[in-house]
Amino acid sequence: MPINDRLTSNFVSRARLLALAPATCLLLSQPLPAQQASNLAQAELQRRAANAAEAQELLIKGDEAYEAGRWSDAVEAYTGARELLPDAPATAAQRKAATERLVQATVERAREQRRLGDVSGAGETIDRVLDESVAPDDGSALAMREQLDDPIRTNPAATLDHTKDVEEVRNLLYRAEGFKDLGEYDQSFRTYEEVLRVDPTNKAARRGMEVIEQLRADYARAAYDEARASMLAQVDEAWELRVRPSAEVPADLVAGGSITNSRMLISNKMDRMILPIVDFDEVNIQEALDFLRAQSVDLDTFEVDPAQRGVNFVLDLGPSDSEPRQRTMATKINLQLRNVPLSQVLGYICEITRTVHVAHEYAVTIRPAGSDSSDMITRSYRVPPDFLTSGSAGSGDDGANDPFAADDGSEGLLARRLSAEEVLKQQGVSFPDGATANFNAGSSTLRIHNTSANHAMVEQIVEAAASTEPAMVLVEVKMLKTQKRVLEELGFDWLLGGYSLGGEGLTPGTQALTLTGGSDNPGNLADIALPSGEFFRRAITTGNRSGGEAIASDSIDALLLEYSTGFGASTSRAPGVLWANAVVNNSNLTMLMRGLDQKTGVDLVVSPSTATRSGQQSTIEVIREFIYPTEYEPPELPNTVGGGGLVDLDTGEVFNEDLGQTPITPATPTSFETREVGVILDVLPTVSADRHYIDIVLKPSVTDFDGFINYGTPILGDAPQSLGGFATSFTGGSRVVLTSNEILMPVFSTMRTETNLTIADGATLIIGGMLQEKIQKVEDKTPILGDLPLIGRMFQSDVYSPVKTAIVFFVTVKVVDPTGRPFRDN
Repeated sequence: MPINDRLTSNFVSRARLLALAPATCLLLSQPLPAQQASNLAQAELQRRAANAAEAQELLIKGDEAYEAGRWSDAVEAYTGARELLPDAPATAAQRKAATERLVQATVERAREQRRLGDVSGAGETIDRVLDESVAPDDGSALAMREQLDDPIRTNPAATLDHTKDVEEVRNLLYRAEGFKDLGEYDQSFRTYEEVLRVDPTNKAARRGMEVIEQLRADYARAAYDEARASMLAQVDEAWELRVRPSAEVPADLVAGGSITNSRMLISNKMDRMILPIVDFDEVNIQEALDFLRAQSVDLDTFEVDPAQRGVNFVLDLGPSDSEPRQRTMATKINLQLRNVPLSQVLGYICEITRTVHVAHEYAVTIRPAGSDSSDMITRSYRVPPDFLTSGSAGSGDDGANDPFAADDGSEGLLARRLSAEEVLKQQGVSFPDGATANFNAGSSTLRIHNTSANHAMVEQIVEAAASTEPAMVLVEVKMLKTQKRVLEELGFDWLLGGYSLGGEGLTPGTQALTLTGGSDNPGNLADIALPSGEFFRRAITTGNRSGGEAIASDSIDALLLEYSTGFGASTSRAPGVLWANAVVNNSNLTMLMRGLDQKTGVDLVVSPSTATRSGQQSTIEVIREFIYPTEYEPPELPNTVGGGGLVDLDTGEVFNEDLGQTPITPATPTSFETREVGVILDVLPTVSADRHYIDIVLKPSVTDFDGFINYGTPILGDAPQSLGGFATSFTGGSRVVLTSNEILMPVFSTMRTETNLTIADGATLIIGGMLQEKIQKVEDKTPILGDLPLIGRMFQSDVYSPVKTAIVFFVTVKVVDPTGRPFRDN
């Protein structure tokens, strides 16, 4: 039954049910004559009346749920209503209406379950209404049961989980499409991957990923065009003459100008503070330091902030009852000085009181001389595995910055590995006689034999190293080479035959005055077609250069071209575009317009990348080993062998007895070398403590093989004579090439850069850029004719050929944690 018919039947049954409800309630509420005295019978009647009213409410709710398409709620409501109505004559019509609606709602519920893939649940649902106590003979329920059992109409393998996956896939496909429309290609691609995790054979996801890659490729092509145009624009911009800066000196570089906010070292301050008068008479060290502290505030003109002026002195003499403190405090200072730096005054005070001073960043500490114990103790510390490399990174070895320092034995960018003692010395730990430091790489243990004071410094260094999270450095280098060649040419060639200017000459049949072109049959105009009957090319414009005659090629390129193609750069003129011929006074006038407008570009992108730990070198090589000859044996030229001659068959006389073949051994390679051709990248990064900056030593290089140059010369000889060549046998044959005698040597081109710089995490720098432009311009014209207004352009040849080359290295450095996540995202 169609859905609209079932709904109409539903409304009719509902109206019939509402009409029967009052009569049913009235019938149930009337007391039977035999039960008037029975309270139990009266209560039963009231209960049935209440059930009928409640059943009526459930039927109304079921109808509302059915109309809203909530089949499960409708089945539940109809089932409850049917259970409340007893199987009695008074409620038979109402119970029948509830049963019909229950069957209709159950069939729709089973149909919904089948659509969602829950075939077993749909079968259980329909079986409940086909029970003997409900509606075992209902046609719609039996039809649904038959559809569920039919494997053609219902897939028996369908499951509810599969349907949920289908719904999830549909939502994910919509989301991926939405991300694609918003231009978030990466998010869209990841969403398609989620689809494939749910449905590994989903073609829509694969097609969507294909579209995403096409969009990325379109963007990459646009970015490529933009980058190439930008690089060529930089070549054009390089022609700009820079304007000299003004001669004004910044205010912070002249006297009285502003002072930078960087804080000056205390040691420098004390060297520059000059005390005009120092007069100590029986004062102790505390009073002397108070005087110096007050004077430093007045003499400190190096700090902008008044709160930071002066020098702080910290008197660290130990416990109050210690002998060094009592001795130092009891020592009286008598000192008279004039115009002495504060640092010298402090030195005199420490010498008198037998103390030492140490300048820190914010204060100067005074301690008793020899207060540190010289007794040495041995301790072991657990350190990170890269303690030696991370500790030495950025230490600033003096020899590394000295161009005249002796070779330390390092190779490439890999610095000499420092020992544990050298690393700690660079961190400020002193090693007196007898002190040692050893590092066990197997157990990452540092064993120190030193004084207690130095052990305290080692503890701080080890604690700082242990609290430092290991860092990895990703280095990506892109080498871009863009070359653009343009050749633009427009020229004209004119041929003019004999043109009579009138009259007859002294010789009968000749013209008194004839005008014609210049050179007769010049070779560079052989491509101009002649009209019928003409045999000579008399050119007017033969002196105007064109094509290969106008543009000179680089010498090395010409040699490579000669070997690779068998001939050198072409010397022919530019191809003709338009040919015209006219007959003037029985003379041919021929014009050939030559034109070129060519643009060629060569783009090379090399992108090596590598990952390494901070302070350790990494090398990546993408190379091919190219073996080439370096030495050749000279060619061998033996004497003529295989003699004989030509015999006269009539007389038996032998002619040209020395005639024979001459075998030649060309130059043969005897020694070879190997050259690595490709990309080599050496990097040595060092990450700062805050993970924001990287000191990096970078050395990328790209080596290409361009071709061979032939340094050999052909060996010529007489051509062997045939039996029919008696006429030339005595005079000698023609000279021919017996062997090409090639001596080939390779030509390599190398692009490299080497730099040491500091770069921010995630930033990209452009280094090693090379911009080059070579322009050849030719402006030839035929004298007199080329100077005529307007018409003169027809006797001119203009050639313009610029070659632009740009080479740029892009370096991107990222600091990541061991999981690969960037530190800046943490």
